[in-house]
Amino acid sequence: MITSSQIRAARAIINAKQSELAKAAGISLATLNNIERGVGDPRTSTLDAIERALQRAGVDIAGDSTHETVTLRRVERPQAFDTFLASQRVLEALGPDSLLKPQTVLLFARWNRSQEDERPRICLLVEGQVRAVLFDRVDFNLGGGARVAEVAGVMLAAFAFHRSRLRYLDQVLEDTTSAEADEAVDRLKSLQSLPLDHPGSFIDVFGSWDDCLSRYGERPGHPLADLAGLFVAEIA
Repeated sequence: MITSSQIRAARAIINAKQSELAKAAGISLATLNNIERGVGDPRTSTLDAIERALQRAGVDIAGDSTHETVTLRRVERPQAFDTFLASQRVLEALGPDSLLKPQTVLLFARWNRSQEDERPRICLLVEGQVRAVLFDRVDFNLGGGARVAEVAGVMLAAFAFHRSRLRYLDQVLEDTTSAEADEAVDRLKSLQSLPLDHPGSFIDVFGSWDDCLSRYGERPGHPLADLAGLFVAEIA
């Protein structure tokens, strides 16, 4: 079970305030403050919530009768999972309460040569203050209304929360998943990226923004309509 000293060390290693960790864990600031000071007898469920929030922030907690360790995963590549769960992970990383604290959000596309379907996959590299998360094993693509909705939802969050931090690559890369995570991140950071001012600039690298807009842009409740609406409102 996580200890007060591990919590303090974990906050220090990810540069998080008590208020930020408390919000991420879904507990009150007063509760976290008491736990860190060793006041009271916190519930196991409360300590578990804190540890889960720190794990999502890239911190691994371990300990036994003689040792306590707090380790930061500086580069994280979530394993392949279905696109719905992946969307939730991406939105969590991009959200206003994210302990990752994104500094740069890079969107890029890669080929998927390992399967018969050769449609490019849409990927993200989210760089925070102390670590980076690479989402390149997810099956994001433009292969239908539901898939376009997932991509649009991710881009909507990116523009809503990190517009000044958005960048993209204007080429489709070879399969980045064949390299180790740290190697893939180093390669992506070495490539010339461009500021992303409009979602169409990125979509047009591997597809057609206008085609997506004509197909899904007027469907009520479709995230692409909301994404396009951000820029219609600006023009108006």
